[in-house]
Amino acid sequence: MRHGPWLFLVMVSGTTPVLADLQHLDDEALADVRGQGGFTLETELQLGLDRLSYLDDGQAIQLEGLHLGSSEQDDRGAYHQVRVNIDHGAALNLDYLVTDRRIEFGDVRLAGAPGVGMGGVFFDHSLQGSFRLRAGGVTGGAGYSFDSAYTMTGGRLGYRTNGNEVFLDDVWMDVEALGMTLDLVGTALRLEAPHVRGQWRVGAIRYSDNPLNHGRSRDLGSGDWLPSYGGLEGDYELSTITLIQAGGRRGEGVRLDHEARLNTASFIYLDDGHPLAFKDISGDFRVNDLRLDVDVDGQGRPALALTATGVDGALSIGALALGDQGQSLGAVNFRFLFQDHIFAGRQYRNAVYLQGGGHPDAGPQGLRLATEWSLPSADLSYTDDGHRVVFSGLQSWGQGDITVNVTRSGERNGTRFYDGLRIGFEGVKAGYRINGLRVGDENAPLQGGTELLLALGVYPAYEFELDGQVTLGPGGASGEGIRLNSDLRVGNGRAALIVAPYDEGAGEVPQKGLWIADLEYEGHVREMTLDVTDEGLALVQGEAWSTLDVGNLRLGDKDSGASFGRFVLERYEQGSVMTVVPGGAGDVCIGGQGSSGASCETSGGRWEARGEQGITVRLKQLLVPAAADGRRNALTWEAHRARDSQGNAVNGSGMRLVLDDIHTSDGGDLDGAGAESNDYGIRTELGVDVYQTRVVKKQNGPDSLGVQGNRGDEKIMDPSAPQGYRYVSNPSVEQAANRPLGFAVQARTRFKELSVRSVDLIHPTGGRQTAVYGVRLQNVDLRANLTATPMP
Repeated sequence: MRHGPWLFLVMVSGTTPVLADLQHLDDEALADVRGQGGFTLETELQLGLDRLSYLDDGQAIQLEGLHLGSSEQDDRGAYHQVRVNIDHGAALNLDYLVTDRRIEFGDVRLAGAPGVGMGGVFFDHSLQGSFRLRAGGVTGGAGYSFDSAYTMTGGRLGYRTNGNEVFLDDVWMDVEALGMTLDLVGTALRLEAPHVRGQWRVGAIRYSDNPLNHGRSRDLGSGDWLPSYGGLEGDYELSTITLIQAGGRRGEGVRLDHEARLNTASFIYLDDGHPLAFKDISGDFRVNDLRLDVDVDGQGRPALALTATGVDGALSIGALALGDQGQSLGAVNFRFLFQDHIFAGRQYRNAVYLQGGGHPDAGPQGLRLATEWSLPSADLSYTDDGHRVVFSGLQSWGQGDITVNVTRSGERNGTRFYDGLRIGFEGVKAGYRINGLRVGDENAPLQGGTELLLALGVYPAYEFELDGQVTLGPGGASGEGIRLNSDLRVGNGRAALIVAPYDEGAGEVPQKGLWIADLEYEGHVREMTLDVTDEGLALVQGEAWSTLDVGNLRLGDKDSGASFGRFVLERYEQGSVMTVVPGGAGDVCIGGQGSSGASCETSGGRWEARGEQGITVRLKQLLVPAAADGRRNALTWEAHRARDSQGNAVNGSGMRLVLDDIHTSDGGDLDGAGAESNDYGIRTELGVDVYQTRVVKKQNGPDSLGVQGNRGDEKIMDPSAPQGYRYVSNPSVEQAANRPLGFAVQARTRFKELSVRSVDLIHPTGGRQTAVYGVRLQNVDLRANLTATPMP
């Protein structure tokens, strides 16, 4: 290269300029430098590094195979054009254009863990934007102020392990950040962004198992579009303050403290054009004393350690909308505090140790997250047509390994893998619990009623040990969507069906209730699809089978309460469907008949118009006959078990009652296939609203909280009353408007035929005897309309 004068070569990456190494420019390059009130630099940039290392207390994390160049042609550089100008206010102005750039590293490795890596990341994009830098920070002086604005097009952001990758495709982004400041405050670098605004769109989230594709939207072999999970889009407006200091948790490292206020945002998931939308989002978040170290985890494994003293915040979603009509399910609010806390006599903290490798049978690349968390305080609320219920006092804790790999279908070393993003669980020991319900707002009196969550398949308290995996693959029942395959095992579980609060205001106490204890669970799902349709959210099971083995159904204490015995529930389904749509329990006539308010009241009933929001769940459960490999639907109750030397009940040693081979059918061979058809199944439609209802006192005298009233009096909420409510014999219209909130449920269950092949009795010495040969229930149609209110 012929030598010319030295110039700074400016690389534009994201919103800020980065100075690369000083480069000699030849005559041809100098011909592209033009100066008219500044200068313009045009260049084709290509950069390659074998390894880039960061050292922390003698330990290293290494980026390998670092590359910067064209995303379309490996032997070409990315085009950069930068116009540099200094205006009359002594501000540096950069206008830049970047075309067809890929920034990539092939792997991330820890020096103390040879042979395994965290996987690679690539980022393709074109950028056009501006950057303005001037002296003086937020307090003037030696700081800096800057403005940045850019538009990104043609973006791809991917994660790659062992030749398989998941990437965001066709990414567009428009960002404006004005009035940012950079100051040195004490020993901390303070970065403030008072106004950041942006819009973004992801055309598709794609999956590839062909190593040659590497960020291509179409498969190089077939020419077909790569399968898609769907697309995303959204917007945001926020402000942030970040403090960066030197010093890790132990010795060298980095400390971050961060505050963010999300003024407004939206987030939309699109499946073949059908939206699942989170609208009117706002919140605030704080990260206190986050440290980054190259360290070892509790088992001595090399890792990139992220540990935080505390994380707290609040998130509000004004409307959760489903389907093409944009109808809202309601609003959701979440407040949380992560910090060190003692659960069950052990202190938990918040830490993630990033390691390479993932699942060992998936290949040498992947992520392993040795994780520990402590959530001592959180509230989750749901608002439906202005009526609010708060699930108060949510706590969670746990520790274990989570692995992340991008995998392709096949079996390796005895482990079955599926196409997609695989999330694995290894030795996770965790738990959560909810203290109770508060109706109206967070300051309302604490009430029972968390067992209402059982309708959603959520226990109000649960402790467990978890192993297994969930793989999220691309493609739904048709077109875009998500395909799920999972294998999960839960051991040493204790879950509450009905439970009292753990803290009624005088400190934490052992919870009493009805518990399924000594719980063992194994569940498998194959080819379940998740799609957003024009109507709502549809989950279709390909095949699912599971065994829930409850060693003791206990009353009182979860460890020592009286036991009803052992229960085992086996399930086997094929083609079952769950659909979630907006709209709840609807308008209902209570205590009378009529399809309108006038006709209902004429018949002596009470008309309840429950609003437009709410949730309706439609289920079609296809219970199939027992398979040759033992998969079946069955219910077993075992009692009077023998005890071992430690006094523990021995499973299989007692008397058992078995309802065997439970399955559905259509009552005949309706499709001419030579066997009973099974297309109808058990169909259930469940509509749920949060709604005010009439609650009547059952007897004279004080209730459990000491509030006086007579039989037949109505419960009326009153914040000025000692317990937040009182009893009224004849409520006025104004008082009736303050009736307690509850869950209004309208349900209907139907099936054509439900069969039980046999009802068997099994004696530990006498063996198996069939008590009933075959039971069939036909043409059942059950309807229910009720309102469940939390009770003091």
